[in-house]
Amino acid sequence: MGIPDPSLENYLVNSARGRAAELLTSFASEHGTSVDAEGICHHAGSLFEDYCGGLLDGLRNAVLPADASEARWVRDHCLALMVEFATRLRDSIADSKARHAAAQLIQCKVLEHERELRVVLERPSTAPAAEELASAVPASSELPTVNLPAKP
Repeated sequence: MGIPDPSLENYLVNSARGRAAELLTSFASEHGTSVDAEGICHHAGSLFEDYCGGLLDGLRNAVLPADASEARWVRDHCLALMVEFATRLRDSIADSKARHAAAQLIQCKVLEHERELRVVLERPSTAPAAEELASAVPASSELPTVNLPAKP
């Protein structure tokens, strides 16, 4: 497929930002003046996971199969949109204690997704997926029994 032309690229970015705006509007309406830090953090974390999963899938599907330049395009756009969403999500929390707690959680999730993004994009397209590897592992009943020598 290759890197999308500028009009498709604009469409993808604008769609991601539109989805982010919808999620943030919903989040803000539910937690506008709430001070329940634990509930806000949990919901913010779930919302971030949901957004990032859809974002990566959408961008990857736009350029599959991905060579090095396409992978770089996905990484650059995904990271920028992910950080943009994370910042807006954090800033949408009115209570300072809840905002601080959510910011820490969101920061960890950004790092997790950045690592996941690196792994997904660096895996050669011919490498088997984790699900394929898991299905190739024999069941424990099929594994040979190994008797280790006792320690002297």
